[in-house]
Amino acid sequence: MLKLIRANQPFSIFLVTQGLSNLGDAVRNVAIPLLVLQLTHAPLLVAAIALLETVPYFAFHLPMGALLDRIDRRRAMLAADLGRGALVLSIPLTAYLHGPVLALLFVVAAPLSLLSSVFDAGGGAVIPNLVARESLGQAFALFEGAESLAWVAGPLVASVLAASFGTPSALVVDGTSFLVSAAGLASIRIGRVERAATAGSVWSQIGEGLRFLAGARDLRRLQITWSLYGLIGFGAITGLVFIGSSGGTSGAALAAFAVSTFALGSLCGTLLAGRLQMTRVAERVAGGLLVFSAGALLVATRWPVAVLAGALGIGAGEGFFLVIWLTRRAQATPEALMARVVTVSAVLARIVSGLAVTWTALALGWMQGSGAFVIAGVLGFALAIWTLFAGLRGVGADTGLAADPSGAPTPPPI
Repeated sequence: MLKLIRANQPFSIFLVTQGLSNLGDAVRNVAIPLLVLQLTHAPLLVAAIALLETVPYFAFHLPMGALLDRIDRRRAMLAADLGRGALVLSIPLTAYLHGPVLALLFVVAAPLSLLSSVFDAGGGAVIPNLVARESLGQAFALFEGAESLAWVAGPLVASVLAASFGTPSALVVDGTSFLVSAAGLASIRIGRVERAATAGSVWSQIGEGLRFLAGARDLRRLQITWSLYGLIGFGAITGLVFIGSSGGTSGAALAAFAVSTFALGSLCGTLLAGRLQMTRVAERVAGGLLVFSAGALLVATRWPVAVLAGALGIGAGEGFFLVIWLTRRAQATPEALMARVVTVSAVLARIVSGLAVTWTALALGWMQGSGAFVIAGVLGFALAIWTLFAGLRGVGADTGLAADPSGAPTPPPI
């Protein structure tokens, strides 16, 4: 892996600048909920901002993927980064000028999400254009590792900055990281990408991906299971920030450490899953869900040591399940449909995330934190049991064949 970094300067630039951007994202995902709680003590307003971010992503992400197959992805991503940097930096500037910070958080939520959709839709196609095919595994491993490390360090950075200079100041890191990312994109050159000929409208192409996902039985079941988990667990970060900061009435240290521990657990879970063969899918998914459930119940005790241990378990269970889901999806999906299936899954995840944050925020407000994690733990346990008895055998297990968009069968994934 180090050889790849030394030998490929454009890839190295992209890796470093995106690692810094991921660090900024991790800071923002702690700082904004914490800032809203400090200003209002109302977790429902945290959920409201999350929903404002979800709507544009849901509305534009599917067609954005098709659009960025037809235009210069690098330039589109660069423009998106410049826009995101300006939007995020306007928040600490407004706080410095004693302006309406809360109102601005609501104003920037939707456009920030739209620009993130542009960047995300193009980002997945950049790495294959920067490295040779035989180096793709190493390249993706480096990026996933850098992202996990960013999520370990980011909350701690947010805590230190919030305690030392005020919570809005932490957002300077995220805004600046977008500008660094833009500078990195501006400094590299990507070889000319041949655009595949497309037939039909954008919406007909999206429909083809939807029909495949709906028709592949075991892939559909895995998608449903992952989405059900998302409804239960995707609000965990909001809950950890609430528990760790006592609803915004205490310091941010425990909240930041809890989110960092969650990221550390996720890193451990993903590494463990990556070492396993993708067999006995139901048992392994159920095991990950049980680890999540145990972690949620530990957090519900509100004892600081148990909160950190629980955050580790929640992250480990989620990371373990995530790698199984991504691997089996890639094995079962024909290359010609990969981008559309991945984009559909991403949109479903954003919808589920908005719903999860909403019910979690309601439960946090009504039950003062602990009840929300008790509910999550019980539901996670129930989903683990359901997974064992729902016939979740892994993609392609029922027919031995994976669907092909041309209608011809292909060998099952190994």
